[in-house]
Amino acid sequence: MAEDTLVFAILYQVPPLLLGLVLKVLIPHPAIRAIFVLPGTFVHELLHLVVGLMLNGKPVSISLWPRKVGHGQWVLGAVGFTNVRWYNAVFIAMAPLLAIVGALLFAPSFKGWAPNGADLQSWLIATPILAMCLPSSTDLKLTLKSWPIFIVGLIWTAWHLYGN
Repeated sequence: MAEDTLVFAILYQVPPLLLGLVLKVLIPHPAIRAIFVLPGTFVHELLHLVVGLMLNGKPVSISLWPRKVGHGQWVLGAVGFTNVRWYNAVFIAMAPLLAIVGALLFAPSFKGWAPNGADLQSWLIATPILAMCLPSSTDLKLTLKSWPIFIVGLIWTAWHLYGN
């Protein structure tokens, strides 16, 4: 992907991302909000599942329907694993970020692009998905199991930035 094409693809996804985040904040009732983001929850959990299968996370359960777990608290979806280890935890936990990559790949070409009805349709489909593509707090905690990968990454980065 050329640099100008990548920049356009990123900018093209700003409207649905912002709309999704604004609607998540503005929809006051958790049950209604959960229904709104249901397509995004499906993609979020599906990405956890697929990456978990690919990296031997051994998924054992999946839940896609929102459920109330406490006063005002909801679990929108979950995938259970029995083999989350240091070498696969960060990749399984960060899998929902792949939705951003998918959105970028579906952006139209910037050459000759003019806003039209197809853009609105694309943005309406992308809105709940992009709203849910960010890792949850549970996902972020799970990444801590991959601390050896972070250490190696930091050493590699320091070596390339400050080394030879």
